[in-house]
Amino acid sequence: MRSKWLSLVAGIAATLLLVSCGGSSSMSPYGGGGGGGTPASCASSGASATITATGSFTFSPSTATIAAGQKVCWVNNSGVGHTVSSGTAQTAPSDDAKFAGGSLPSGNIVVVTFATVGSYPFHCNVHLPPTYNMTGTITVQ
Repeated sequence: MRSKWLSLVAGIAATLLLVSCGGSSSMSPYGGGGGGGTPASCASSGASATITATGSFTFSPSTATIAAGQKVCWVNNSGVGHTVSSGTAQTAPSDDAKFAGGSLPSGNIVVVTFATVGSYPFHCNVHLPPTYNMTGTITVQ
């Protein structure tokens, strides 16, 4: 009986290890653990500004200024899944729907066109304050 339990536990542990080490084709909306593929790039997105979601839980740069009608591209090659969520970061996931960002798995980009002049705060809904300060602002002139 004990050997059956040990076999079951070993099988579950092996399965979890394989799942957690999977590539960027993970079914999780927040990305897998990398995968050694070609890094994502904003180069062909037509964006006027590029913001990188980092593995140190920041957006770099955290601010960008663009003209109305231009695009911002967020890129994530950190190996850690993030989101691009509209609004000021709260202590629980939130989105004020002033722009549609969404999930930003590792190895992917999110491109948003800002049509209207204004200030657009954004944050990561996975890495919230007070533990993280993954926030920024887009200024549209």
